[in-house]
Amino acid sequence: MIETNSVQFTTKTFFATLLLVYLKKRWWLLIWFLILSIALLFKEQRDSIEKFLVLIGFVYPIIVVFQYWRFANSKDNKVFFLERKYEITDDKIIGNLSDGTSNEILIIHLTKAIKLKKCFLLYLSKNQFLYFPKDSFKSESDKNWFEQKIVSQIK
Repeated sequence: MIETNSVQFTTKTFFATLLLVYLKKRWWLLIWFLILSIALLFKEQRDSIEKFLVLIGFVYPIIVVFQYWRFANSKDNKVFFLERKYEITDDKIIGNLSDGTSNEILIIHLTKAIKLKKCFLLYLSKNQFLYFPKDSFKSESDKNWFEQKIVSQIK
């Protein structure tokens, strides 16, 4: 069993993490919109549909960023910003929140793991995940154990 140091999401970190996950999945869509918009922008004669596509191509990335910013700063997400510590065993993760509550999650219920540069995200469902910053582990061996025993067994 390992324990983590206290972990707390800030709105800035939450927003950056959500946006990074989106960009990892859909970077090609944003690039495609921008390339199409730039190509149509330099066309000499544009009809109204092409003008609309140029507008959408430049506005769509801004809308995506705004939606994630708004979600990250929503008052409905205050549970994400509670300080927590995790106790991790071979078969379960126990999260102890700063408000005195705790939850126990079996590893077999985790559906997906994403390894980012600074953290691990373990998904319970499409929109629910556990956040483990790499610096929250008390030692390098704890982090390696977590990555080998927990993250690697989630498919």
